[in-house]
Amino acid sequence: MFRKTSYLVILISLMTVFIGVTFSVQGHSPDGNENNIDWEEVNKTVSIEATEEDKQLALETWTREARVNAQPMPFPTGLPADMERNGQSVDEFEFTGEPGFAPSGAPDPEANHVAQQEFPLDWDLINELVTEESPDATAGGAGVYTSYLGNYYSQMHQYFPYKAVGKLYISGGGYCSAAVISPNNIIATAAHCVYDTETNEWLDGWTFVPADRNGSAPYGTFPWESARVLWRYIDAPNWSSGIRSDVALITLGNNSAGHSVTYYTGNLGRTWNNSYRQNLHAIGYPSNLNDGKYTYVCTAESFWKGADKIGMGCNMEQGSSGGPWIKKFTPHAGGANNYVNAVVSGGPPCVSTGSFCGPRFSSWNIVPLCNNEGC
Repeated sequence: MFRKTSYLVILISLMTVFIGVTFSVQGHSPDGNENNIDWEEVNKTVSIEATEEDKQLALETWTREARVNAQPMPFPTGLPADMERNGQSVDEFEFTGEPGFAPSGAPDPEANHVAQQEFPLDWDLINELVTEESPDATAGGAGVYTSYLGNYYSQMHQYFPYKAVGKLYISGGGYCSAAVISPNNIIATAAHCVYDTETNEWLDGWTFVPADRNGSAPYGTFPWESARVLWRYIDAPNWSSGIRSDVALITLGNNSAGHSVTYYTGNLGRTWNNSYRQNLHAIGYPSNLNDGKYTYVCTAESFWKGADKIGMGCNMEQGSSGGPWIKKFTPHAGGANNYVNAVVSGGPPCVSTGSFCGPRFSSWNIVPLCNNEGC
């Protein structure tokens, strides 16, 4: 159920509005435009909206058997190239602005109890699986990382912020990682999990399963209502040149019990325009570790890889695409902590083996996306 969107249609839609795909523009010139950059084009976003049929199909398609057999979305590949705007390289232009923060929010305190009544088969299955206690994990310093299992352990899959991360299932049988980043039921993931720039297609049919644990959905499944990417990501000549824009937002509908995702999971916060060197925790579902059945966590110090691009030591590979990089990681606490600062984009050739890279959240990417999607 892939949805074809040609460049011709995209260009026509700049002048007209049609059902399914809309363009939103938020233009500003934070540097006084002395760099001669078309800020209106830079901040343009593209969205797609689900029909009722799309939502129902998303719920019906992803049974537990289908979730167990889903394959990870491959990391994209591409050779470095620049995007030129009025003679300036937008890809390498450095935007500097004041850091911004949007707080995280804890889930409903009764959510686990309610979910066990609503989805008893999934919870029974989870209780039959591993219930070991997790070991202590400490963060590594610069140039090193520590990695450890996440919701493989019983106490992690039920608690914030771990359960705000889940699997994003995509039409065609693939999956990525994603996280709830807004109280308005919006998840963040990688743009390459949402839009294929090689074929100019939306990869629709998304279903989000928070705290997915070996195919079990302890809080149900949530169909997509709309998805949004940056026009700069679609317009990039290849993945390497679009890494700083490789982030997407998806607004979710309610599950079969009529609850919103944030009722069960709460939401991670967001932060942007921060230093490239941060102590971060990355969470995802890597296929190379436990076949992607459980989350994995890497802790490390991030490093600069270019304008709005950061790297981080980690042994997670395919399947972790779209997973959050979290600043001020604090288990069991909402508020001024657990801020998403980036998402996983890919590994080599952006970085060497044993690391991955992603878009540093900034006024160039997460701000226009959130402004237009309604974070």
